[in-house]
Formats: sequence, C-alpha cells, structure tokens
Amino acid sequence: MRNIAIGLLIVALVLGAAAVWGVRSLAAGAEKGVQADALVVAARPIAFGETLTPDLLKLQPWPKGARPEGSFPTVAELTGPTPRVALRPIAANEPILASRVSVPGGRATLSALIEAGMRAVTIRVDDVFGVAGFVLPGDFVDVILTRPEGEATVANDNMRTDVLLQSVRVLAVDQLASENKDEPVVAKAATIEVTPEQAQKLALAAQVGTLSLALRGKVDPTASRAGMIAVRVDDLRLDGAPAAAAPARAASVSAPRPPAVRRPRPAAPAAAPEAHTIEIVRAGQSSQVRVGRD
Repeated sequence: MRNIAIGLLIVALVLGAAAVWGVRSLAAGAEKGVQADALVVAARPIAFGETLTPDLLKLQPWPKGARPEGSFPTVAELTGPTPRVALRPIAANEPILASRVSVPGGRATLSALIEAGMRAVTIRVDDVFGVAGFVLPGDFVDVILTRPEGEATVANDNMRTDVLLQSVRVLAVDQLASENKDEPVVAKAATIEVTPEQAQKLALAAQVGTLSLALRGKVDPTASRAGMIAVRVDDLRLDGAPAAAAPARAASVSAPRPPAVRRPRPAAPAAAPEAHTIEIVRAGQSSQVRVGRD
C-alpha cells in the first residue's frame, strides 16, 4: 500500500514537471515568433496645449508591423531641444501620433482643431444664452435666433424664434479649448465649427436678432429638420389650448360701417300769392275788395 502511494506521488511529480516545461517551451516559441518594436505612448492623460516632457511619455512594446502610422519610436523625437505640444487631448497609454501633436517648437492654435472645409465663428453669449456655462469644448449645440417680425411694437407681440443651425461642434469657450474641462464655465463668447455658408448666416443673424444656444446630448449629435417650426408670441400658451377669441366689442368696432345714404329733403310749400285791396266808390258809398296778383 505504501509502495503504491509512493509510485503515485512520483508520477504526479513527473507530470507536473512535464507541464511546466511544456508551458515554458510554448512561451519561448511565441516570444521568438512575435517580434516587438517600441513606440511612445502617453504615461498619463495629456491636455490640449500641454508641452510634451519626458515625464508625460513612456516607451511601450508594440507588435512589429502593426505600428500606427505617424507614431514615434523614441521619446527624444518629441522632447528634443524644441519640444512639441499636444493639439488634441491624449488619453493614458494612447500612442502619440504626429496628427495629435505640433511640429517641433510649434504651439497649440485653434486652427489645429478645425476640420477640413470648416470654419470657426465666435458668437456672443452670457450666463443664460450660454446654457448657464454648461456648454464646454467638444459639445454639440443648436443655435437659436430670436428676432422681430414685421413692424416693431411696444408690446413685442410680433417676435419669432427659429432654429438657425443644428448640431454644430463647440471648439472653444472664451479662450478655453481643452475638452478635458468638466466644470461649468460662465463665458461671454463661444466659438463653434460651421461651414462657410453657415458662417455667413451667423454673421447676418447677429445683426438682426439675439442668438442663444441649446445643448444637445452626446447620444443624439445628428441634425434633423423634423418638427422644426417657427415659434411666435401667439404660440406661448398651454399645449392644445385654442387661441383666445377677440372680444365682440372689438370686432364690432373694427368692422367697416356701411356708407350713409343721403335722402332728398322735402320741398318747401309754395308761398301764397300776395293780395291787393281796391277801394270802389258807388253812389257816394265806398267799399274795399281784395284782388289777387293774378
């Protein structure tokens, strides 16, 4: 019985040693079959405009032949005598690419954030029209125009509001262009990315009315014209409530009056002919007789 236990123990040791040797052999073969290169990655998150220094970067093994285009094999290429700066926010362990950093000795400018064929336009906002400071670089917004319609009145009852632009990207708020900012910023200006035609519309809209921003959700950045209508003062009532009817008195006053008909006046009665008195003397006696003009 004792010999059987010893034999089983020896077999278990032999099998364990064989398994360890097999795993090491496979690992060594895999290491020999896959050749690795080194490329520079971010050691921690890097913000827009931050100068690249050695403490922000590190070398990371990368499979040979799978290196991203524009990557750097050494830290010195990024932090040499004229260091580069980040033109985009870079996450930790993300490869440093030439498209995300400036040229040696360059600086971070807003033009580096503008996509091809687009333009950057700045509009004036305040703590209300800027969504209380919750609009930050990288967000998507709608631009709303409020302007008078027709002749101006003291009561401003002819105002209208239209959605001028939909789903435009915010590039900067005041002089802040970093997308890593996560706290509200009460700003006086917002710079948005638009097409050349949209830039013309914004320039004209700023002269004829008031511009405000409507923040869009991250899950719905696309534009849609469905349901977009102009809103006027008459629409400012509860949903489904009919418009107030005009008073009957006002309707009667505003209704045109029929033209007056002139009736001919009755003719005045003809005056009686004037009579004359004639004295007649007969046989010493006189008498008077009234005789008409005819």
